[in-house]
Amino acid sequence: MLSETSFISYKNNIFSENVIFLFLFSLLFACSTSKPTVIAEKTPEIPKENKAARIDSTVKTVSVRKPEDYVKTEAAFVDSILKIKEYEKDFTGICIYDIEEKKYIIQHNAKRYFTPASNIKLPTFYAALKLLGDSVPALQYLENKDSLIFWGTANPTFLHPELPDSAALHFLKKTKKKIYFSAQNFSDPHFGYGWAWDDYDTYYSPEKSVFPIHANIIRFAGKGQSVRASPLFFQKYLRKNEKIKTDTWAIERKMESNDFSYQIQNLPKEQQADIPFRTSKELVTSFLGDQIKKKINLIERPIYANETPKTLYSFPTDTLYRLMMQESDNFLAEQILLMCAQKVPNGNRNISSRLVIDFVMKNYFADLSDTPKWVDGSGLSRYNLFTPRSFVEILLKIQAEIAQKPNGNKELFEILPVGGRTGTLRNIAIYKQNEPFVFAKTGTLSNMHNLSGFLMTKSGKKLCFSFMNNHYLETNATIRNRMAQILTDFYLYY
Repeated sequence: MLSETSFISYKNNIFSENVIFLFLFSLLFACSTSKPTVIAEKTPEIPKENKAARIDSTVKTVSVRKPEDYVKTEAAFVDSILKIKEYEKDFTGICIYDIEEKKYIIQHNAKRYFTPASNIKLPTFYAALKLLGDSVPALQYLENKDSLIFWGTANPTFLHPELPDSAALHFLKKTKKKIYFSAQNFSDPHFGYGWAWDDYDTYYSPEKSVFPIHANIIRFAGKGQSVRASPLFFQKYLRKNEKIKTDTWAIERKMESNDFSYQIQNLPKEQQADIPFRTSKELVTSFLGDQIKKKINLIERPIYANETPKTLYSFPTDTLYRLMMQESDNFLAEQILLMCAQKVPNGNRNISSRLVIDFVMKNYFADLSDTPKWVDGSGLSRYNLFTPRSFVEILLKIQAEIAQKPNGNKELFEILPVGGRTGTLRNIAIYKQNEPFVFAKTGTLSNMHNLSGFLMTKSGKKLCFSFMNNHYLETNATIRNRMAQILTDFYLYY
């Protein structure tokens, strides 16, 4: 029970609360019956004329940003990228590194993994720089009193249509001894892990082999009513097939054999087509025997641990690297990676791309910020996974390796495609509007296009970058042009 004093205090508290309540209620009523006050947000000023505003023909949105501003801060760049409508569904990552200041200036999804396509040729190139040396090994051999045994080295230049190396052919033709060929030092499958099976007859997907011939493709030339094979040795595998429907000419190959069939319809001008053939050790001995007019015997013999075979060298490796990078040649990339296997310590004389990848990952790429998944030499496999940041780090390793050579940087920029000038970047019109400033490797598969390399700005800055785009439904040309415009901004304003 409340005391009298407590009761009086209780009544006074209630009175005070009621007074406060009535005051607030009156104030609320007054506000509701008076004209409301509206506080308007400040409308952003839209410039009547802004020379920095532009409409990229490949982008459906208008950018009113000032390029000189957005290229200098990561936040402004990312904000600008995210405003591009097409990037709402695409998966895009970009990493840009200032070489002189030794700092990243842009990292947008730089730590996320992308399918790199032919950007994989960059780690393949680095492996070759570390392992191969200056000359291509044409073959390895041992000579006895009356016999010569030779093994392939995965040398891709032998009678290559663009690099016609015939050192091995002259060497075998010159010997007076009985010749034996062994393929026991090769353990790779003919197709890479994760390659598309239905690309078996496309020019960009030749088989891997220990002794490649003519880039493991047949170059067919069609004119009038006839088709000619080069090398001519393969003409015997070609048959006309009236059932093939074509208005010009067409050549087909069975998946599991070297059975080629064609149809041609009075072709007025000569046209060419490159189609891979099925490789085998039997085909190697047959072809070589036909070329040197001697019998080549097949033997199942490894290179024993106590043996040191001699190596015949044939071709400068820098010429090989240049063609691989400029034209993004998948065959050269795969074979270059295989050639590196012979230089792997304790490799047991085994030619295997997995052997090289594991060695390079452990000894040269262990310090990468993001551990890659690397499965082939060319990038044909969609199982490869690299981050933009990893490619920047690999490019810096490549630059450091080549810098040790006389005119190293010049050599590097001659090997890489140049925007608007050479290789896979030669036809991009946006780059042609300025002096050469992008030196980079492209990487393209369906719904994927990437570019990693070096950018020299107009102000003299040296940048290393990786720009990766995956999972888009636009055309590759649209993606290429949008990337080119963004990189041009960095050239002009950074």
